[in-house]
Amino acid sequence: MHPSEEEKERFLEYIRQGDDRATAAWRINPDYTGSMFRSMCNPHSPRNYDTEFARAYEEAVAARGPLDPDRFQVWSAERESNPLTPSGFVKAMHLTEEQLDTFLELVRDGVQAWTAAGMLDPKTSITQINRRASKDPGFAEEYREAREEGYTSYKESLRSEATRQAFAGDYRALRDQMLIHLDEARQALTTNRHELGGLDGTAIRLFAERNFSDLPPEIMDEMIKALEKREFGQLGSGS
Repeated sequence: MHPSEEEKERFLEYIRQGDDRATAAWRINPDYTGSMFRSMCNPHSPRNYDTEFARAYEEAVAARGPLDPDRFQVWSAERESNPLTPSGFVKAMHLTEEQLDTFLELVRDGVQAWTAAGMLDPKTSITQINRRASKDPGFAEEYREAREEGYTSYKESLRSEATRQAFAGDYRALRDQMLIHLDEARQALTTNRHELGGLDGTAIRLFAERNFSDLPPEIMDEMIKALEKREFGQLGSGS
């Protein structure tokens, strides 16, 4: 399902008049969703992204200004239903377009999905996010793409943190995360002592912790200094 050029123009006009995306989409066709139009404005959705429409939508939003909190808004096919669960979380189909945008942006930045869900206002749960994705194909596609981009962001932040902590603190939790997510860390830990000459400081520390994990911290630090200076001689596991 893809809107025609005429429908796009009508959608933009409704936005200029004060509608949010979900309501403008519903006015055109009750089967249309705000997520469908959002994906057309999102460069991270290459299959749906429409450069010209995205620019026109930006201009329409600027012309509209801030949304009126008292505006008519489409929530779901059951608009009279209670929007909250018994525990106070927002139901899946009552999540607003603004909330979904916020959630996706957090996920793209590397925030874990369940944490991002809890940061929405009003708060919701990852269960409701997943239910929304199961009912909204447009949002589901954006959610999948956001997770892929977010995982890349997470790995980059992990590399930065590994560098920052390379020579200070307790590295075990950080090491475990690196082994799970970073190929270079796994490769470093499988490197034998005869290959240490080509490793950098972070990889040397990982190697030392693997082979000398029972040593007291102060001795571990001295050993790592020796390894960095390539003074490892005949060192091996258990030495």
